[in-house]
Amino acid sequence: MARRGGGLRAVIKVAKAIDKAGKQAAREAERRQKAIAREEAKAEREYQKQLRERERDVLRQEKDRVSQARQAEKLNTAQAKQQFKDSLIDAQEEYAERCSERAALRKQFVNAVLR
Repeated sequence: MARRGGGLRAVIKVAKAIDKAGKQAAREAERRQKAIAREEAKAEREYQKQLRERERDVLRQEKDRVSQARQAEKLNTAQAKQQFKDSLIDAQEEYAERCSERAALRKQFVNAVLR
């Protein structure tokens, strides 16, 4: 005759299987939570990186703008200096021309008086 177990073993096996499945489900849930947390942290790092890059771009643009303004100011100053130098040269040439004209007039007057 076949032996009949009282079913206690089957009940214990089922209870162990249920406990094992519960533990497995808990581990899977924890893994999913950790994966979600990692993805969120990664997204936050990317966002912060983008913010830093934007800030660097803004600072670089401001620096370039200041540099261009400074360069334009230097150019304007150099042009003003050159204009001043050119006007001085023109004034000197005009003075020298007037002096030579006066010298020529003096010679004419002296020659006219002496004749």
